[in-house]
Amino acid sequence: MALALAVPVFGPPAAGKTTLTAALGALPGRAVFRLREHVPETILAATATSAERLGWIDDFTVVTALRGYIEATASASAAHTVLFDNFPGSGAQVRFFLTVLEQHAPGCAVRAVELAADTTTLYRRAFQRRVCHRCERDPIRDPRLPAVPSVEDAQRCARCGGILHPRRGDAPRLLRARLNRYRQTADGIREAFTAAGVPVTQLDGGASADQTAEAMTVLLTRSSQP
Repeated sequence: MALALAVPVFGPPAAGKTTLTAALGALPGRAVFRLREHVPETILAATATSAERLGWIDDFTVVTALRGYIEATASASAAHTVLFDNFPGSGAQVRFFLTVLEQHAPGCAVRAVELAADTTTLYRRAFQRRVCHRCERDPIRDPRLPAVPSVEDAQRCARCGGILHPRRGDAPRLLRARLNRYRQTADGIREAFTAAGVPVTQLDGGASADQTAEAMTVLLTRSSQP
């Protein structure tokens, strides 16, 4: 199974990137790349709480992690489609991304997707979403994957029954910093993809998770057709 399609998914915080990629990436023949899962814990810890550096990883580490993942995935022939959750995060990272793909998975098509939502929706979602420290054993104790609350008790995880907590990065000061950084880098991301001849499809991240997933499924189906 050759790597045939790479789908970078970017957008502002709380637009639904992780929920979308987790749902679609669980299907057979698909995989999800999350940068923070492939970099040293010491680097993650250094960027976890600083509003200036929140989650921002240096380019050398980015390229090293990305190259290792693409090379391993292409060699293993384990997936025909990889969704890149919240990546690339800058115009420079777009260029790294496309270069690495060309080197290790020549012929792999790229379809960039941007999730968009209004600011009110983003803040509401960030305020409401919770994570589970028990289910997601994050290396620096900063879980990111949205947890599903129990029907009986919205404060507990539907999967393990553990108490749910707000995401660290959703604290008002950090959320503002993340939104501002996205606004500063979004144009560069779009321009870099466009300059390389890669179409950027904008989907409504303000819709329900099921509606966004359905729209994404249509896009992936079209992309896989000859």
